[in-house]
Amino acid sequence: MSARSSRIWTPGAAAGVAALFTLAFFFGGLWVGASGVEYHAFGLVDGLAAILILYVLLNTQALSWPRDIWGALVLIYAAGATAQLVGLLLPPPGVLEWVVLGVIVYFAWNASFAAHRTRVVMTLGLVALALAALKYSVLPFIWARTRLPETPLIDLQALGEGLKGLVAVYVPSRPLTQLFAFAAILAWVLGVWLQWPPAAEDDWLRRLPRADRDRLLFWLLTEGPERGREINVEEVRGYLDRPERQE
Repeated sequence: MSARSSRIWTPGAAAGVAALFTLAFFFGGLWVGASGVEYHAFGLVDGLAAILILYVLLNTQALSWPRDIWGALVLIYAAGATAQLVGLLLPPPGVLEWVVLGVIVYFAWNASFAAHRTRVVMTLGLVALALAALKYSVLPFIWARTRLPETPLIDLQALGEGLKGLVAVYVPSRPLTQLFAFAAILAWVLGVWLQWPPAAEDDWLRRLPRADRDRLLFWLLTEGPERGREINVEEVRGYLDRPERQE
């Protein structure tokens, strides 16, 4: 289990980071379509997915665990902004959204166990890039340029439109929407970066492979009590650098 990492907040720093998350929440909901400017708040699915992502970020120390009222305030704003960004990046409702959610749950489950926070943040960035390309590039291209031919017996065009609607209910947007989305993502990234908690002192120990951790545990249980004293970090590192002895 990962050690929870936290930081001491000043009111000014907490207010500044909360303001960045507020900007991410605001710009993440702006949508410029054919009928004008609309605001789309996150829904139930987005909120549940955001809770899962927040758990991974807290468990891997990418987010600071609150230790006072200011830390709790920052975490609340981060939760709202994360849910809004999930709603912004997820594909429209349909089978494609279910598939993407399944992939997110799978990677979140694996990342929550002994994953380093830099790897988790990099993975989130790659996932966000892939989802943005899917929603704002792949779907518009396919939905606008794929059309089945007309036939006298079966209306293939209507069938094709129905199948596309089953995969994803795509709603066209204007390029200004993507600018708002970029501003929201940038504000969220800055907010996470500015609240980045200090790394735990034993962070290197948590990144060890399981085989090395098993060797270390066996060594501590067998040789530690015989010495009658604590084993320092240098001795632990020296033992791990030695080649494993063949039984």
